[in-house]
Amino acid sequence: MALISPSTVATQYGISSAQLRQWRRQGVGPEYFQFTARTISYCGDYLRDWFNDPQNAELLAEKDPANVDPSCRDGRVRRCRREDDR
Repeated sequence: MALISPSTVATQYGISSAQLRQWRRQGVGPEYFQFTARTISYCGDYLRDWFNDPQNAELLAEKDPANVDPSCRDGRVRRCRREDDR
């Protein structure tokens, strides 16, 4: 069982690390392992199954890059301010 970091998952599957974090908080994303408070890993087999499961298509369709602040598209983790956050 190969363990994969969230940044690698983001690169391989086109999902941002922020989206993965949001799914973990909501309890709806792919299964993951948390070894410490700051260490998250995913299993490659579980990821393939989750991303290929038609039941998860609705979650995957929610990721709309058009709604993302362009200053946050470079992959760096930082808080993006939206007008309703002010």
